[in-house]
Amino acid sequence: MAGSAPEARTRSPSFRGIARRLMMVAGFLMVPLCGPLAADEGVSLKNHILGLGTCPPWNPQSVEICRYSVDKVMTTLAPRLDVGPERQHMLVNEGASAAALKLKATELANKLGSKDRLIIYANLPLGVVDPTDSDGATTYALELWANAKPETTLQAIGDGTWMSASAFAALIHAIPAGEVIVILDTNNPQALDLGLLEHHSVDDKNRPEALVVSSGPGQAANYSADRTISLFAKHLAVALHSDEGTLQDVMSTAVNGTRQAAIPICAELNEKRGETTDPRPDCTQVPEIHDPAALLSQTLLLPLTESGVN
Repeated sequence: MAGSAPEARTRSPSFRGIARRLMMVAGFLMVPLCGPLAADEGVSLKNHILGLGTCPPWNPQSVEICRYSVDKVMTTLAPRLDVGPERQHMLVNEGASAAALKLKATELANKLGSKDRLIIYANLPLGVVDPTDSDGATTYALELWANAKPETTLQAIGDGTWMSASAFAALIHAIPAGEVIVILDTNNPQALDLGLLEHHSVDDKNRPEALVVSSGPGQAANYSADRTISLFAKHLAVALHSDEGTLQDVMSTAVNGTRQAAIPICAELNEKRGETTDPRPDCTQVPEIHDPAALLSQTLLLPLTESGVN
């Protein structure tokens, strides 16, 4: 981070670290290294946030839900990661078309490098592409902004209105950031492969990446009880207002808060549905985290007192 406050994985060399290395060269290091000194060897990464949200006009929820969800996450996450306005990027509703996303990705690809960390929060529906791909796996599409609902998901991908999950992963991999964290807050009862980023054919195997999904396989992501914000966005913002430590600490609190809050919401939804025999999505909601490189636990947050979040 800029200034004296530590950003995620800030490890600037201290006087003790420099002295230790000089002693090692001289051959008379007398005590083993442990604790904070071990962190002196690392490099600070500069954080950038891309917020993406679409609530299509043909869906029953208000278009303002996506706007508020993205804005709430951005305004609470940015100060905890010391992300100034120049490193915040937001595409919402009409501004979150496939063309706009590609343009923004190109901009970020030209700006970011190995000393940057990109955090993406995406609040949008996922569509299922039919038929399944050659290996029998279900493929998904990001339902980006469109003024009218496309006839089919496959057509929407073909004409560039929507974007396949694979194309989204390729877009992310084309951005040469040192680390990438994707938070996918989808309101459809589908789940992406948690290995979407690392299993992609154009993956950079040396770049650490993490994926957080707001609900588990087959689960529908809920809205808050007053239906003004996505349930996961609400609890992520709550955690950012209260937790100290790392992004992992915040995500764990958000996961638990979402899981607990979904219980009465789900019970009420099931009661309203009554005895109908129509297929119903599983409104149990347990967000999932896929973080093989432990990026979240290595991403430090500014203390609440220093960030201004309260």
